[in-house]
Formats: sequence, structure tokens, C-alpha cells
Amino acid sequence: MTPFAECYDELDLEAEEFRIAAAFTRRLTEIAALSSLHVDSFNSPNALDALSQPAVLLDLDGFVAGANSAASSLFNNDLRIMDRRVFVRDLEARTKLRLLIEQFKQPAPISPPPIEPIIVPRQDKLPVLLRAWPIDGAARWPSPDVRAVLTMNALGPRPGPPAAILAKAFGLTPAEAKLACIIARGAGPEIAAMELKISRETARNQLKSIFAKTDTHRQSELVALLLQVQ
Repeated sequence: MTPFAECYDELDLEAEEFRIAAAFTRRLTEIAALSSLHVDSFNSPNALDALSQPAVLLDLDGFVAGANSAASSLFNNDLRIMDRRVFVRDLEARTKLRLLIEQFKQPAPISPPPIEPIIVPRQDKLPVLLRAWPIDGAARWPSPDVRAVLTMNALGPRPGPPAAILAKAFGLTPAEAKLACIIARGAGPEIAAMELKISRETARNQLKSIFAKTDTHRQSELVALLLQVQ
């Protein structure tokens, strides 16, 4: 079985969708906070490291004006910076990115339409979702030439929030907190039971207790809530 197939076996797609939505909500808040600061507050593009999500700054011509360390750790042959541009190996995704960058030169509409994410396939992993967040006017940083923040969401299972914090936030027992940590990354109770070396029945009972303590009723709701704890 390939690593790509293993990711699909573990991934709860509905929970993953909620995870991404929750992540983007947090990132938008972070971007808004950064954009509200005066340009002089940023002495280098490394200020982008204040974003916990992989991201790069793009100028009017689509050249990379800065990239944070989270983005650097994500780059590989499928997605990387080459000749000061974001290079995408997949032809379809590359074309969509080029068309998106060309929009930077057009006058900004009063009510810009939502920009759909660009799906970047990867050879042995789940895709990366690229989204462009325009930065307008005096908020552009670290220079007036910056036009957008390009964020990157690498799909796939990942560690959940710290169990100790979940226990304190929701009044969970240590065992429930460990289970919630695994559930938060999109894994089901069966996978959690195997990882924790407990029976499926025990995992299901603990999950019912977690639902009650968090006032949630479905795993997707629970994941969206737990992912707010970072």
C-alpha cells in the first residue's frame, strides 16, 4: 500500500473539511491582525512567521516577496519556489495559479468574488490547497509592492491539540483527552482504539462522554470545536 493510500484509509473526509474551515478562520484572523499593523512594524519578510500556516507573500507580478519557515518545510518537487516564483509541477494547477496572479494587475472590484482554492496534487501524499488573500492599500507589508498572501493547506492526518489542554478546557479525563486528541486530527474511534490499545467499546463510550462534555453530537462538530484549541 502506498503512503497516499494509507492517508486515505485514516482520513475522515468530513472531519477534514471542518478542520480546514476552522484553520482558515484562524488564519484569516491572524492575517487581519498582521495587516492592521503599521508597515514600520515589519523589519523583514520574516514577520510572516507570525502565521502558523505555510504562507508566502506575492508582489504585483507574482514574484515571491517572502516565505515563512512553515512554507519552506512544505516545499518539494511538487510545490516549491523557483526563480523567485511559486512553482507547481502539476500543469493544471500551475495554469490556475498563473491566471490568479494575472488578476493582481486588474482594478480591484468593490465586492471581490470568493477565490476558489487551487488544488495542487502531490505524488505520494494528499494534495495541498493554495488560497490567495489580497492585501490592499496601506496595509501591504513588508512593502507597498506586496499584493497577496498565498496560504497553503497540506491535507492529511496530523497531530491534534495537546491532550492536557483539552482536558482542562472541557473537563475531560486523561483517557478522554487522549482519545479527543486523536479524534481531532480526523481519525475515527476505531483507529483511536488501536492507537490507545483499548477496546472499540471503550473508545465509543469515551467518545459519548466527550460529546456530552463538549455539547457536540457528531464527530465533525467535535473536530471543528477541538481544533480551536491550539
